[in-house]
Amino acid sequence: MACVMSKPIVNGIEKDYAGTVRVLHIDARNPDNSAIAAQFGLRMTPTYIVFDQHATEQYRSTGSINRGQFDGLVAGFLGK
Repeated sequence: MACVMSKPIVNGIEKDYAGTVRVLHIDARNPDNSAIAAQFGLRMTPTYIVFDQHATEQYRSTGSINRGQFDGLVAGFLGK
């Protein structure tokens, strides 16, 4: 499962970017999360969505992402 394999990467991102990037984990398979999964159109796991400071979606990807890809993505959004 790509979502299980990505968990250590996401946890590292959450730790390394604390205070700069907020990471939310939503288990779309959990029935308690069905409303939020529907709201954000979560159909595949993992799904990564990047929002700007105005809560406007700027990027969406499904499937595995490696740490280098994420670092590059965040650097682009942060202007670094």
